[in-house]
Amino acid sequence: MLVILNPFSQVLYLFELMDQLNPKEFLKVHLKATLISFTIFILFALIGEKYILKQVFQVRLASLQIFGGLIILFIAFQYIIKGSGSNLLYRGDISELAPNIALPYMIGPGTIWVSILIGRNYAMHITTGIIAMVLAANFIFLILYHQLHYRLNKRNETAMGKYIAILMRVNALFIGAIGVEMLITGIEAML
Repeated sequence: MLVILNPFSQVLYLFELMDQLNPKEFLKVHLKATLISFTIFILFALIGEKYILKQVFQVRLASLQIFGGLIILFIAFQYIIKGSGSNLLYRGDISELAPNIALPYMIGPGTIWVSILIGRNYAMHITTGIIAMVLAANFIFLILYHQLHYRLNKRNETAMGKYIAILMRVNALFIGAIGVEMLITGIEAML
């Protein structure tokens, strides 16, 4: 689950937000995003596939994969074409940022599917522990990176921004490929 959550990609995609917020503000916003993600992952792990997807929304997992692939492709395309500054999700009041971080950067078809698999294979308390540990590791990594970024950014602002812009575009190529793979897998599953 941590691999799919991909804290390294989150660093790249949240870079603009990290520039805008001081460490205390970022900690608060990312903690809220983590708690939102935890709640949704636990819901899907415990009752997700059978009740939420199939009975409530009457949606197959393949449909979720296809739509998620389209979202990921859109985000990757924006970063490849426009680069830094293309993330429109970070506009607005600081109190509204946590849901924008949680979805689509933490909660997506891949992490929802893994949550469902964890819920299928483990008891409720183990499922909760696994998801909590993964999100805690992701949270700690991002908070530590932001602390480092905040301190270094004061000294080497332009050099760091250039490297992040390059990494962001290269990462967008891989994220786009994952989006295409999700589309293909979803289409194959539907057929």
